Amino acid sequence: MAVCKRCGCAIPLGSKSCDMCATTASIAPAQSIPTWTPNETAGATPPAPVSATLRKAQKAIRSAWQFIAFIGALAVVAGTVAELGNISFLLTYFDWYTAVEGMIFLTLAYFIRGGSLVALGIAIALYALDSVALFVTGHFAAIRILILIYLVRALGSANILRQHRKRSAQQAAGDQSRAA
Repeated sequence: MAVCKRCGCAIPLGSKSCDMCATTASIAPAQSIPTWTPNETAGATPPAPVSATLRKAQKAIRSAWQFIAFIGALAVVAGTVAELGNISFLLTYFDWYTAVEGMIFLTLAYFIRGGSLVALGIAIALYALDSVALFVTGHFAAIRILILIYLVRALGSANILRQHRKRSAQQAAGDQSRAA
């Protein structure tokens, strides 16, 4: 007796398919009916599904630029309040330099949001230099090391996104040259 390659059921003598596959083949699945959506254009290819790795990289970059923007905003506010309010306790930690550094972080966060790998590298280097300066002055903050590790991982995610964009651009250029 023959066995169906699709489902493993027995195929009756003289039949080309088993009873199960013959029954399910006569019922059309709901997904096979093509539907039109308003945003489709003639000749456009549907967007490729985004892989889990790509989504994870996008999320890492989004959280990295938000974190850097938070650090920048905090530095601007703390430095400005300490200097303008002449608060001696805050002046030991924050000054105009801190406010300027915060503005730089905010600018870098803007470019990181746009996908700049260089801006993320500069932000990591600036944060590392600031951490080293704090360690030299006797302030030990272990959380800064963890933040630097997190930012370096985000740099790897930015590299994944850059490679994906490069491949997409090459595929689009190849599709355009074939269409011409």
